[in-house]
Amino acid sequence: MSAKAARFVLAQLWRKPNAVLGFATGETPIGMYKQLVRAHEQGRADFGHVTTFNLDEYWGLSQNDPNGYHHFMSQYLFKKVNVPLSQIHLPPGRAEDAEEASREYEQLIKKAGGIDVQVLGIAPNGHIGFNEPGTPFDSRTHLAKLSAETRRKNAVHFNKKPVPSHAITMGLGTIMEAKKIVLLASGKEKAHAVADAIEGKVTTRVPASVLQWHPDVTVILDEAAASRLQSNYRSPLLFAEGDIELLTAPDLPEGKQIMVISPHPDDASISLGGIIGSLSKRNKVHVVIMTTGYRSVVDGKDIAHIIKTREQEAESESRVLRSKPIFLRAAFYDSHDTEKAVVRDARELERHIRRIKPDIVFLPNSKDKHPTHKLSREVARRSLEHWRSTSTRQLELWEFEGPWSQFSEGDFNTIFAFGEVVMKKKMHAISLQKSQIERTRFDIAAKALAELRGALVPEQALVGYGAKAPKLGKYFELFHVSSL
Repeated sequence: MSAKAARFVLAQLWRKPNAVLGFATGETPIGMYKQLVRAHEQGRADFGHVTTFNLDEYWGLSQNDPNGYHHFMSQYLFKKVNVPLSQIHLPPGRAEDAEEASREYEQLIKKAGGIDVQVLGIAPNGHIGFNEPGTPFDSRTHLAKLSAETRRKNAVHFNKKPVPSHAITMGLGTIMEAKKIVLLASGKEKAHAVADAIEGKVTTRVPASVLQWHPDVTVILDEAAASRLQSNYRSPLLFAEGDIELLTAPDLPEGKQIMVISPHPDDASISLGGIIGSLSKRNKVHVVIMTTGYRSVVDGKDIAHIIKTREQEAESESRVLRSKPIFLRAAFYDSHDTEKAVVRDARELERHIRRIKPDIVFLPNSKDKHPTHKLSREVARRSLEHWRSTSTRQLELWEFEGPWSQFSEGDFNTIFAFGEVVMKKKMHAISLQKSQIERTRFDIAAKALAELRGALVPEQALVGYGAKAPKLGKYFELFHVSSL
């Protein structure tokens, strides 16, 4: 959860280096802050032009009070990244006039151009910021009286000292003016509040329910916090259209059944061998090789020998990538009646789908015009749609790029970034397709494409031309991820 939240913030930072970020305190975002610090230490995040605003602060506490949020943010984030002190803003814990201090805070937010991304937590009673139940939806930054429940819950942080009775907080109206909002929640004690906020009526009794009226809210939950939701909102799409999710090996899912649609015996390793080799460490990866590929030129061999050679090479490749090959030997590859053959192939592929029950399916992208790739995709599309008509199982589709069909800018929404160790494994896997690279150096092409993507995509898709791009990995494989 923390890693996804950090990637959400980083995606906005890459696209807008001078982003205005709204931060929250409490236990929930600590993991996210640790991830942001790590990204800064690794050179993937520059906070030098960022402006920050925090949601709230206890009234009556000085900036140096160890129980205050000034101290909290300094400890977990600000001391460890390069946000200029002049661009860090928290509501004052002490001021002669709380109303005047609140108005000044509102003016600072307005002067900064508004908040680009606001991070929120949620309390068991549904409050966000310190906007307790009953707070008007149009409230601005104000001095709020804390409920007995909130003070009792927060007493653990005050080491037997009295918890302040009031806090100065952004109002619900202020929060709703943020361009993007990401709400984080973890733990079973948050489950009721999460369900009420997402699926309940919009009511001041549950302040977070007002987020239903915001046009761009992302909710990131652990399983316990999501346990009382009636609908399944699971989605691979973390960002809105135009945003990019960047994954490295630790960010990949685990414990999943994964199916890769490989039109020819060598397409999988060439196009996405990096992510296959990384996924197979913690998932079961099945590579469905759609055709025998016997039409490739292999000197001095008959068709039967070519098929045997290519399938043996694919088996050798699978041992390196730790995947399991499935040889479909698709009928469309030879049939004059393509439609009839596609129906037959879809039925056969669905048999494997029902047995494997995949969570993720990789397939050629929709703009790939290679005839075999197009028909392989069509077979996969039909079989998956038919299976989904009889199953409630959630399914992610990852359309991949290859040397034969490269994405244009805007065609992809997910990047897998990797280094030399993963590339070495990918190159080894491709090299085992000896009958192919002896005639065409697909290994060189695959490495060159991944390196080209790693060099250009950060500037083109993440930060904009001419801006300083973050260091994200030497090699990229690109995907368009959606749900079926």
